Amino acid sequence: MELNQVYLKTAKGQEEIQSRTHKLPAYARRLLIMVDGRSTAADLIGRLTTLGDVEAGLAELEAGGFIAPPASVAPSPATPAANLAAAPPAFNLDAAKHVIQSGLLSALGPAAEYWIECVEATANPEQLRIECDAIHELLPRLLSAPQAEQAWRQLEPVMLSLERWLANRAKLPAPSAPASGATATALPAPAEFNLDKAKGFIRFTLLGAMGPTAARRIERIDATTTPEELRVELDGIHDMLPKVLSKRQAEQAWRQLEPIMQSLATALS
Repeated sequence: MELNQVYLKTAKGQEEIQSRTHKLPAYARRLLIMVDGRSTAADLIGRLTTLGDVEAGLAELEAGGFIAPPASVAPSPATPAANLAAAPPAFNLDAAKHVIQSGLLSALGPAAEYWIECVEATANPEQLRIECDAIHELLPRLLSAPQAEQAWRQLEPVMLSLERWLANRAKLPAPSAPASGATATALPAPAEFNLDKAKGFIRFTLLGAMGPTAARRIERIDATTTPEELRVELDGIHDMLPKVLSKRQAEQAWRQLEPIMQSLATALS
C-alpha cells in the first residue's frame, strides 16, 4: 500500500454504510466511515490510532471491495458527471447534536450523561456518525426492545441525513496535492477518551446504585490517572457489583457503566 494513496468508498462500501449488508466488524465499519476521498492512507493512519492497525484495516477494506482509489470508482449512472464537483449541502453539526442529545435524555435520563458528552465532543460529521453507530448498538442493552426502537426512531433522521451528506461528499473528486512548500490543512482529530468525564459518570452511577457504601470505590476511581488504570478499576467493579447488590440491581448498574468499558476498549486498542 502506498501511504500517499487516497481512497473512496465503492458502491459496496456505501451499501455497507447504509444497510450493514456485509456485516463488517465494528472496527472495520468505523474505519470505512472515516474514508472520505480526501485523506491519504498516511493521514488516516496518523489520525485513527484508536482503531488499531489502520494500514492493515485499509488493506482489508480494499481487498474486500469496500474502498478503492478514485480512478477505480465509477460515478453513479444516475448522477451527471457535471454535478460531481458540486459541494454537498452543508450539514448542520450543532443542530444534529442537539437532536441526539435531546433524544438520549428523553430515553435514558441521567444515564445518558456520558453519551451526551461523547456526542458534544465530536468535531465533524464523520466522528458524529461513529458515535451514532455506537448509540444504535447501545440502546437495546439499556432499554426494552420497544423502548430502544422508539428512541432510535427519534435519532434515525439524523443518521439518514449524515449518510446522505457523507455519500454526496464521497463523490467529489479528491483535491490535487498541495504545491511544493504549501502546508496542507489538517482534518480534525478524532475525539480523545475523556478520563475526567468518564470518572464523573462512574461516580454518579456508583452513588446511585450503592449509596454511601460506594465511597471506597469512588476514591479508587478518583485516584486513577490513565485509561489503563480506570479499566482495571472497572474490571474490579464488574466483579464486585453482584456481591453487594441483587442480581437485577447489579445488571442494571453495569449496563450504565458498560458504555465506558466500550469506549475504553476502543481507546486502548
